[in-house]
Amino acid sequence: MRKPDPEQIVLQASGSKKIWLVCASVLILVLGVLLTLANGIQSGAYCFFTLIFVIIGGLVDTSKGSNIVLTGKSICGGKIFRKSTDWDRLGKVWMARYDLVWKGRNAKGGKPYTCKTAYGQFGRECRHNNRHVSIDLALEWIEALRDAGSEGERRELIRKFMEATPRTVRSIASLAPDERAKADKLLKELHGGSSQNWRERKMEIRQYFASKGWAIPQNEPSPAKRVFGCVILIGVLVFWVFFFALMCSRM
Repeated sequence: MRKPDPEQIVLQASGSKKIWLVCASVLILVLGVLLTLANGIQSGAYCFFTLIFVIIGGLVDTSKGSNIVLTGKSICGGKIFRKSTDWDRLGKVWMARYDLVWKGRNAKGGKPYTCKTAYGQFGRECRHNNRHVSIDLALEWIEALRDAGSEGERRELIRKFMEATPRTVRSIASLAPDERAKADKLLKELHGGSSQNWRERKMEIRQYFASKGWAIPQNEPSPAKRVFGCVILIGVLVFWVFFFALMCSRM
């Protein structure tokens, strides 16, 4: 029996995803039972069918077969059909709405293919230390391993990636130029998002900053907003002063 490589990263479904799956299943089940008791089985049937799909989909996304495995030689992933791709045959890597996707080439004939693995808005976590890994961080790791020059260099990167989340928080100003450029790009996306899945994307970006140990700058209110706030506060105070004065004069 082949022993697992000790220098590998296994990205498994996060605990938050499993908790969400259990809570959603219980909620749908309770709703289905209540509808059945109130209006008959026809009212609750839709909930029970929905529950079946939620459980099946959740089990597929959280099973060991859905793990993303990074080693010094290859990357392995996939939803139902697993695919292992050597690093020198890995092409473009990108994120879809809830999936991590990459291009690869077969060893024989070099025929290209696409591998898609569910990632979800809850992210994944390292199996060896339960470190949370956002989709942005996973993408960063995969691209670094793909661009490395040798297997030894990749193993060194894996050992680095296997370390725990940084405990110290660094400001954006203290980052290296390449890190700061990426942080500025994500901050612009964080504060200027307007897409349909912007809330999920906002959570992913915050997860990435937390996993990197970067502090998200707090937006300072503009002078106009400060003046407006002061005017509102003074107006409220004046109103209550006149109100109590009027009440006292009538007593």
